[in-house]
Amino acid sequence: MTRSPTLLARGVREVFRREQIPTRLLWWFAAEGMAEWFELLRRELAPHLGGPAGSEAALAAVAVPLFQRRHDVLHARFRSVPARADDLAGRRDTGLLLGGLLRIARKPEARWVFGELGGAPRTVAEHLRAEMMMQGLSLHDRWVEVTHHLGELLVAMTEHLPARLPRIRPILGEICTAAGERFGRKMRLAFGMDASPANALELLRMSEYVFRVNPSHWGDSGPTTGWLEGTACPWYASPGWNGAHCGIFGQFQSGISAAFGLRYHLTSTIPKNGGHTCRIDVRPIEGDRLVRLRRGEAA
Repeated sequence: MTRSPTLLARGVREVFRREQIPTRLLWWFAAEGMAEWFELLRRELAPHLGGPAGSEAALAAVAVPLFQRRHDVLHARFRSVPARADDLAGRRDTGLLLGGLLRIARKPEARWVFGELGGAPRTVAEHLRAEMMMQGLSLHDRWVEVTHHLGELLVAMTEHLPARLPRIRPILGEICTAAGERFGRKMRLAFGMDASPANALELLRMSEYVFRVNPSHWGDSGPTTGWLEGTACPWYASPGWNGAHCGIFGQFQSGISAAFGLRYHLTSTIPKNGGHTCRIDVRPIEGDRLVRLRRGEAA
């Protein structure tokens, strides 16, 4: 049984459904999403990496080559971004620039992400330095830049963490599945959604929209099944990206689908199948799995 959504929830749902969120808010949402993703990883990887301090240190170290690469990309495109240097001042510039783009000042509990780079901007002078470096980037540029970080962090983790955590890929898949189920149940309740494929696909698109997943997309749904197809995600062309990473992130969407009693199937991906689009299909979950999910929703 679903409850009636509030007027605010109906408004939020409609804005997302139409994909008409102002660019400034898209940048803010993406930055907030990255801070939450880092925090989720810190918490969920803690049991595997010696506790919260161990997972924090490991993720901060993994983030360094990611942020340095993004600094180089931005320098090549925008005159306001100085060339990256490998000395202490250069590492600090990288921390200030990327910390500013991720709006870590608005999420101070996530400052640890930049611990290996001297931290995110703190003082007035540091904020001014970050703003000077970012001034050449429009709001759209800032949003687009941050959307690359989600996938590139996944690549960095699968490249640099296996030495300490050989099962990092399945563990990340499990983390994504659980997060997707929590998100799906929460949003179903907030928006008063019934368990239809159309609603499941709508919620999938909400989570995709902020990070430019399948930016041009199309699909259809019926009483029991549905499908969604779209063009490449922003990180598709990033060094190291492959079909396995699509599968890991697909587990988040799988979790959302499960909250609607649906099984998610990643039918085709550009890295594995070529072409220019990726496709997913959803169909009913049957048997014990559906019973367990319903019990979880009722708990």
